[in-house]
Amino acid sequence: MANGPVYRMMVFMSKRMIACDEASFLISLREDRKLDFRRWWQLKMHLLSCHLCRKYAHQIGELEHSMEVYRDGCSHESCTHHLSHEAGSRIDKELSQELNAK
Repeated sequence: MANGPVYRMMVFMSKRMIACDEASFLISLREDRKLDFRRWWQLKMHLLSCHLCRKYAHQIGELEHSMEVYRDGCSHESCTHHLSHEAGSRIDKELSQELNAK
């Protein structure tokens, strides 16, 4: 059993599996550029076995989709998502105090 085909396949796969931290990096990276085949395959294999990384990939996809919707529907001239003058002044004041305190 120790030298059977299932064992050899498990050893083969364990040497090529990536950890969750590398998988999360690749998930984020693939939003910016196309992964090469090796990295794409490693991520695909990892996602088959890790439900937490699948969940993270789904969340990143939802975030990217939300950003696209926001960008497409919010041109600079017609956007209503601006801070009020009062809120901007308050944030500016807080940041200045924070920077001066250091």
